[in-house]
Amino acid sequence: MKIPALQSVTVEILVDNFFDVFEPSRPGIVERVVPGRLKKPLLAAHGLAYLVTLNHQGKLSRILMDAANSPLPLFNNLEALEHDINEIDAVALSHGHPDHYGGLFEFLAKRTGGPIPVYLHRDVFLPKILITPRGRIGPWVLELDELVAANVELYENQGPQPVLDQALLTGTVEATTDYEKPLPGFRRKVAGQEEQDLFPDEQALVAVVEGRGLVVIGGCCHPGIVNMVKYAQKLTGVQKVSLILGGFHLTPHGDETTQQTIAGLKELDPELIIAGHCTGFQALTKLAAAFPDNFMVSCVGTKVMVVGG
Repeated sequence: MKIPALQSVTVEILVDNFFDVFEPSRPGIVERVVPGRLKKPLLAAHGLAYLVTLNHQGKLSRILMDAANSPLPLFNNLEALEHDINEIDAVALSHGHPDHYGGLFEFLAKRTGGPIPVYLHRDVFLPKILITPRGRIGPWVLELDELVAANVELYENQGPQPVLDQALLTGTVEATTDYEKPLPGFRRKVAGQEEQDLFPDEQALVAVVEGRGLVVIGGCCHPGIVNMVKYAQKLTGVQKVSLILGGFHLTPHGDETTQQTIAGLKELDPELIIAGHCTGFQALTKLAAAFPDNFMVSCVGTKVMVVGG
């Protein structure tokens, strides 16, 4: 699917699990915030929200990808980073878990102006359940009726979906690796029947930057980050990968899957990998060791810039 080559993509990490003032910057590529210069402290939380700015021939478009686990960290950090929610042009959801849509309805309620486009896979509305050693959690349900009533222009997809005619949501990710499989504890309900959740609703946001290649932004990457990047390559026809960013959901899968994922990422040969959220501490340390020159931890307030050349 053809999408335009952009002059730049900037991703600002509004909400993630980590905030660390000692994580290094890379001037002009990855910039960390200086806490004492902010109008208020940032909050980290088990959730995810990115502000993605697309530059197409000088026109800037801003996408809120995911909306954190609750309004508290989302609005605290938007204020701390001095962002006006009315400057955001669209919302995209990676998948139907509440740590990714928890602040959505308050975000929509606080906006002024006309309906905002909201892009999501139609399966995000199915009830979601998690089975853990400490018991059953859920079901969580993102209510379609509430979203329709919230002044949105709704785009539901299953396959690839253009976003503002500048980027792409992958739709259901094609599985091509044999080691990336969702954990069996994730469940969903379809027509009242409970089944394992294979996350057909999870999708990546993909952009192409002129001379740099693909920017692939995931949420939890339950279908597998390598699967997601390979599918982005297939959809766009672009093989070069500039940035892979997201939560990779690796530590619970164990060391073997982590090592296989590392091998898959090395084959993809991205310029930069930034991981956080659900990746897990053990997997983050292994990624850092495997990619000493091009891996960084995702922290709240971080700004990542991919500029065409």
